[in-house]
Amino acid sequence: MTLSDVSILGKKILVGIIITLVPFIIIAGGLWVTQKALGGDPKPQQQISKTNKTNKP
Repeated sequence: MTLSDVSILGKKILVGIIITLVPFIIIAGGLWVTQKALGGDPKPQQQISKTNKTNKP
């Protein structure tokens, strides 16, 4: 194999990786945008306080 063959093979592999990753990036970005759009502001959590009951005779 000559240097140009290796170069062409490397370019084809790189293009294949990019073509594979682009749909995953689009799907992940869409899911992230959907989560942000539908999530809204988180509600503040209520604090639960317990009262100490003492039995005084």
